[in-house]
Amino acid sequence: MPDWKKRFTASYRFMRVDRKTGLDVERLRNIRNGGSIERNQDTSYETGKIDYLGTLDLGSDLLRIYLDATFPDDTTVSEPLGTFVVSTPKRSTGYNSSEADLSGRLSEVAEDEFDVPRSLAAGSNAVGEAAKLLREVGLEVIADPSDFTLTTTWVIGAIGNGESNYATRLKAVNALLDAAGFSSASCDPMGRVLLRRYVEPDKRAPAMVMEEGKWARFEDGGTEELDKSGVANVVHVDYSTSAESIRGTAIDSDPNSQYSTVTRGWRKSAKYTKSELPAGSTAAERQANANAEAATLLRTQQSAIHRLKVTHVYAPVGVSDAIEVRWPSAGIFGNFAIRKQTLTLVGGCPMELEMRRFER
Repeated sequence: MPDWKKRFTASYRFMRVDRKTGLDVERLRNIRNGGSIERNQDTSYETGKIDYLGTLDLGSDLLRIYLDATFPDDTTVSEPLGTFVVSTPKRSTGYNSSEADLSGRLSEVAEDEFDVPRSLAAGSNAVGEAAKLLREVGLEVIADPSDFTLTTTWVIGAIGNGESNYATRLKAVNALLDAAGFSSASCDPMGRVLLRRYVEPDKRAPAMVMEEGKWARFEDGGTEELDKSGVANVVHVDYSTSAESIRGTAIDSDPNSQYSTVTRGWRKSAKYTKSELPAGSTAAERQANANAEAATLLRTQQSAIHRLKVTHVYAPVGVSDAIEVRWPSAGIFGNFAIRKQTLTLVGGCPMELEMRRFER
């Protein structure tokens, strides 16, 4: 494994990828360094931009970008940075370069609406159905195991009251994943779709240590923010199916809590919606479990958001990965999770990281 704490020289390789096989088939030599790749936990897929000379017509094929790194001992490593659908909405004439837009492979299903409603039977495995929806349009899927099954029949792509129920393939996929306790679908740099079980940020093993000192690989001029504006003291969780609706409720009324309804003197609510009923064989059991879920979410809601933004030399980390920060001079220690990552395709492949953690 390469030691990314050591210095390296960076070059970039842009490859045409056959859509059917996922294999590299041709090196593209008219793309210039200096482009960017952005991944954001709050968006459905990664995006980017590149500059190119002449024409860039890949037809239905894809573009894969590699970082080729050479270390002082002459060892080399080729690191994939992403696999993209390419769009060239406008082109410069003459000898000027043109800009192309890049979109991750989930963009292919983000606007794929169902032609007719589809039913997913009660008892179906939710993650299995999500994977099926992706595989049937040619995407490769890697999924964590799950035994969660639907308690009622789901209808996706149906229109009622002027609105569509999970109109697009990606919305349906992410709704199924959410019901199963999974994170939203994402892609790895090779363009494979990952369906991963959700893990609280403070329970994730660090993918990297960001440490101040002689071997530091990040710039000193970062920014830090502690945001308490979104802290709620009331949480509702609404479960709804065609047969039953349940609202779970949790209220912080503890006078010793700095955010409680008593201390603040006013209520700030947060609401979550679920497409499945909570566990339980009776209405009382389901209500108790709904309230327990609301209490769990209230504990999360009552955490201030501690944000940290830094620029770091490339390391193989991605959105949602945990980073252990050891920054004594700034007084910052502990694990943060990456919310947003922007790579710039120049020397060292610097990546701007916006990280956060929830502090109670």
